[in-house]
Amino acid sequence: MRRLIVAGLWFVASSAANAFTPSAGLWYNPSESGRGFNIEIQNNTMAVASYVYSQSGTPIWYTSAGTFNEGTETFTGAFGSAIGGQCLGCSYVSPTLSGNAGGPMHIVFTSFESGVLYFQGGSTPIQHFNFGYNGKVGYFQGEWAFSFNLGTIVSGQWIVFNGYYTGSDGTVYSEGFGDGDSSTIALGAYDPSLDSFFVGIDHGDGYTSIYVMGGDNSRMSGQRWLELAGDPISGNGSPAIGSRMLMPSQLGSAVAAKSLGAPARTGALQQLEQVIQAHIQKAALMGR
Repeated sequence: MRRLIVAGLWFVASSAANAFTPSAGLWYNPSESGRGFNIEIQNNTMAVASYVYSQSGTPIWYTSAGTFNEGTETFTGAFGSAIGGQCLGCSYVSPTLSGNAGGPMHIVFTSFESGVLYFQGGSTPIQHFNFGYNGKVGYFQGEWAFSFNLGTIVSGQWIVFNGYYTGSDGTVYSEGFGDGDSSTIALGAYDPSLDSFFVGIDHGDGYTSIYVMGGDNSRMSGQRWLELAGDPISGNGSPAIGSRMLMPSQLGSAVAAKSLGAPARTGALQQLEQVIQAHIQKAALMGR
């Protein structure tokens, strides 16, 4: 049975579809492995823990905290340090704090998962560290709830992704089906040149939902279109969001055993692939 999310509330994402909150977790420069940054945000307060080295190569960590500017997608703080604190297994000792030991810090976030960190005398590009999924197309694996705004009503569908599909051009998609409705099929794609996620859902009645979103491995936001087979893309879509409900490891054996990519589904998957590629081309032309 198709699950619908219905609420008599305004869809908050409608006025902030193009805004984003940086991903929480580990960040690093993959070209400079060995140092990293743990970034957390609650409300509009950001905290950053930096794991770096002194000029002599001694490991050192800094902490920074301050306001995340949602209008400019930036954070400004300082590299603060603490010394003389508690060791593992030792009695508590209050550390001595130095709020600006490493100089000023400034981060400009360019997307959910990318940015540039500026420090005294230089800068480095940083990105959210993906260590648990098979690339960004693997973010879809598990169960997601996709929702969209229709006036004052929020509606949507839950999709389980537990397989992969290789398109005619070699593009790899996450393949899925409607929760409780395996006749509904879905494909999820990621385009690195646009840094965008694309989800196509074939409802089995001639209509297809297409979501075009930015995001990370737990939430996405953007637009949704509902299209009749054969119709051209029109309009700007409706505000939409995606939220992870379950990780792949939480799906359970019953869901994981569902068969995907059976011959009877091949034609529908190929058609869905074409619809997604059309939206990727449109997004590229519009410079998303």
